[in-house]
Amino acid sequence: MDPTPRTRRRLAYVGGAIALLVLARVLRPGAGSSCSWRGTSAAPELATDETSASATAATPLVVRLRCPPSAMAELGVLTDLPESDLTALLDRAALASLVGPGLCGDEAACAAVRAALEDEHTTTLSVVPASAWNLAAVDLDASAGGLAALSPRERAGIVQRARVVVVHVDTAPSPHQIAVRASFAAAAAIATKIDGVVYDQLLDRIETAQAFAARAVTAPLAASAFRKDRIEVLYEPRSEGIVRILTAGLARWGGPDVEAQAVPLAAADRIADVLLGVAEAIANGANAGPVMLSRADLARARGEAYADDPSLPDGGPMAVELLSVHPEAGDPNDFLARIAPPTGTGPLAFLDLSERFFGSELAAAPGEASLRAGREKAQRELPAALARWAATRATGGSTLLLRLPFDIAGEGGTESMWIDVTRYDARSVTGKLLDDPLGATQFTRGDEITRPRADVEAIDARDRRRP
Repeated sequence: MDPTPRTRRRLAYVGGAIALLVLARVLRPGAGSSCSWRGTSAAPELATDETSASATAATPLVVRLRCPPSAMAELGVLTDLPESDLTALLDRAALASLVGPGLCGDEAACAAVRAALEDEHTTTLSVVPASAWNLAAVDLDASAGGLAALSPRERAGIVQRARVVVVHVDTAPSPHQIAVRASFAAAAAIATKIDGVVYDQLLDRIETAQAFAARAVTAPLAASAFRKDRIEVLYEPRSEGIVRILTAGLARWGGPDVEAQAVPLAAADRIADVLLGVAEAIANGANAGPVMLSRADLARARGEAYADDPSLPDGGPMAVELLSVHPEAGDPNDFLARIAPPTGTGPLAFLDLSERFFGSELAAAPGEASLRAGREKAQRELPAALARWAATRATGGSTLLLRLPFDIAGEGGTESMWIDVTRYDARSVTGKLLDDPLGATQFTRGDEITRPRADVEAIDARDRRRP
């Protein structure tokens, strides 16, 4: 899910007067297990329910993270072959022989992967009806992303695949990250052998064998198996302009997933990068918070370098504090590590955290060429977006947010803010202002705004029927 709108406001987003979200209490020492294999030094002090409530920036907590008892990964390969043709694939030794260097890496890494696949206590292989994996409920349009999206014909053929070859790998957590390596290699090998497609229930992905094979871990055993495309970053709306961001997939490394609880959309991209940095640290062995991350660490975790910018703050390591917390209903992991900004728990605190790494929102504003391209794109897409919103409005099916420029009194500049559309006509759009103005203070959050359609700078259409 993309944290739309991706373009940021040209002035710092402050979020306004919204209720601060209360930190969930820290898991008690009896729940779950500590990340005992991980190589970071032991925490000199462990957080408790009582100390977590009184943590301040002056006295940062050192928190031993709570982790799953094992590293577990399960993937399915969808096929239309009869079960009799799949029996040979259930032989662990035969499966191990299908895994070549392109799916497991060098000789040492491949030996470890094949040993895991041949071990009956580590790897379980089975064939189940597709109905057991509830494929009828899968949104194929939403699930077909990845390195190579399924074609319309391939999506249509999913319903014809009546069986799932299930690969289940369960290991003790270790720095070799065998659960990730073995499960990905095995699923890719099976899918290639039988012309199947891989279904990753945890990350809600359906991919061709070739696309999924590109996710296989081929790094040496001593190297990291973490890569951004091997997990998912999820965005959950909390209130207008505020999202919760969390990862899915770190249970396969035997670690907790990571969340940021109340992030303003203006800082969502940056906090997502911080989230990825923490996720990589956990996958690679961090067992306690805070973790020390530099901007270079965030660039490596997201898989893309940041452009040189002399206006950015110093890129040296900074402490990112973490708390172990209970998951919410529907979360992908029973264990969570929550990012705890030093200045609080709400949107302003996350804006502050993003600015510690990247500077102010104003300094990071897109250039005029980028803004112009965004406006042109929005103008092209606006008629269709309005029509779709009108078609689903009666059933409460969608929300349409539009970004508009607002003059800053006496300054000669503009501030871009969002409205929630309530009606439109051939020339104008009307909606309620969602943002608390920073510069254009003649406006107030909740004001009804009517503007020419030509003013629209960006579009954010959301389906209310999806979480």
